[in-house]
Order: sequence, then structure tokens, then C-alpha cells
Amino acid sequence: MILGKALARYFTNTLGIETLKISTMKKLFKTGYLQSIAINMLLYDYGISKKRDYGKVTSVEEKIKILKGRGEEITDYVLLKNGEIKIPSNIIPKSPQFIIDLGNIDLLQDEEKTSLEQQIQVSIKTIREYLFDYNLKLAHTPDSFKLEGRNKIEILNHIPKDNAIVLNPYGDTIANEEIIRNTKFFIIGGIVDKGRRLKNATYELSRKYGYDELPQVKISLRNSTVGVPDRINSIIEILLKVIVGYNLEEAIISTQSNADKVSRLIRELNMLEKFDYDAITGLKNWLKIDDKLLKLALKKSKFNTHI
Repeated sequence: MILGKALARYFTNTLGIETLKISTMKKLFKTGYLQSIAINMLLYDYGISKKRDYGKVTSVEEKIKILKGRGEEITDYVLLKNGEIKIPSNIIPKSPQFIIDLGNIDLLQDEEKTSLEQQIQVSIKTIREYLFDYNLKLAHTPDSFKLEGRNKIEILNHIPKDNAIVLNPYGDTIANEEIIRNTKFFIIGGIVDKGRRLKNATYELSRKYGYDELPQVKISLRNSTVGVPDRINSIIEILLKVIVGYNLEEAIISTQSNADKVSRLIRELNMLEKFDYDAITGLKNWLKIDDKLLKLALKKSKFNTHI
């Protein structure tokens, strides 16, 4: 989406493209055709061919008409595999940057390492919904660490400290929209701790690599981290949603898994003094929970006798 807007500016201001036809693409992303076109051009060797074609308008994004199939709309530009007109990498926004620090990966158990690798793979997909691989970096990776699939993820041996924050669920600074939208580097610890063995792991990682002076910022939902997604890919998605215009609460709730929602609802139910139908309905609506999840939360709360 962010990259898609940058691509639209390049199409309009540099190439003079106002209408473009697509026939096939390797990947189509939920954030729109322009974002998808950009990723396909940067990663899968698609390009623009200058040729007359016709199609039907399937979308209009940033004033660019996207054509597909048969129709009467005319264009002189078609997206094709190996098309001759490419786009330069300098159109990719340089901010924000997300850095996953893998400096403590050797402390993880095998199951945790597998989970971490999965979260990184999903993080790449998440980044591509908004930006490009260049906006996600890995730091302090062991020689044995390999990413599967085609990617252009950069490996760092240092952590940038200019306009950077560390995401830490135990941090002393509470995240808000202003902090998120004005930060360039978001540092996320590559930590999966299923047994809760690694105490203060993010602080320790920061000290180990000399960036513990950076702000340690936690994402909370109405003054609690309960129900805030903690998977690395989910954290990145929350931040990206805020950057493109969501408020932080909306971003968190829209990214929550069902387990996150139930966990938070149980906490809220247990804080009520008595069973209050209106209050419970308000909580259900706030967290966008269906009746099935509400029943599950009630069953696990102090109000289990009411179901």
C-alpha cells in the first residue's frame, strides 16, 4: 500500500502512465493492485511493455486505472513477465524499517526456533502488503540461519540508533500513534519463549549488542498488554496499520487472533463487579467477538455459572 502509492507517483510523474493492463501476476496482495504490481516488478521480474491493448476497468487506485480481461478501455501499457520497462529501487520508501534481532537465537529450544523462523517468513509476507523486503532486516544472524524462498532481506551486523525504538512488552514507554509514525527504525527481538524461561530477554538483548539506551516501548491496549498480539509478524502488522492511518487501538483489535480476543475478554470479565449484560455486550462489540467466542470467554471467566 505504501509502496503502491510510491509506484503510482512514479507511473504518473516519470512514465506518464494513467492506465495499465494486467493479465497475470505471480502474487496478488490484499492491499491493492498497485502494491501487487510493485512487488511483482521488484521481485519476480515483471515489467511494463509499451503496447496498445484493451480491457475492463477492475480498479482505480491513486488515479491509475487498472484494466483486466476484455473491455473497451484503451491503454498503451501492459504489465508482463520480462516486460522491458522496469522500476528503480529508489522509489521504495526508506522509512519505516523493521529490524528483527536474532542475537539470542542460540538460547531458544528447537520448537521455539521453528516458531521464530515461521514468524519471520510471515513477516516477509506482511511487509510485502505495504512495503518491500528492503524495509525488513535481520540482525546478528548465525551462519546457520537461512531464509526459505525468494527474498531480498538484508542482514545487518549492527543496530541503527538514530530515530530508533525497541519494541518490548515490558518497556517503560507506552506506544502511541505519534511515536509510531515518527520512528524510522523499529527493533524487535527475535525471541520466542514458550516456557517463559528467558526473563527480561529484550532488555538483555539490547544490552548484549549495545543499544539499551534506546527507548523501550510497549504496545498496550487500554493500559494492558493482555490480548495484544505478540507474534513478530503481528507486531509489524500493527505498526504498519498505524503508519497508514489506523489508530493504535483499531490496529491492535483488527490484528488480534481469536485466542488474543478471548484472553483479553476473560480479563475484562473478571474485572467486572457483577454480571452485567450491557457491559458484557459492550466488551463483545469493542473486541469484535462473535457469540461463540463470547461463550468460550464466559466459560473460562468467573461468570461460568451464567452460561
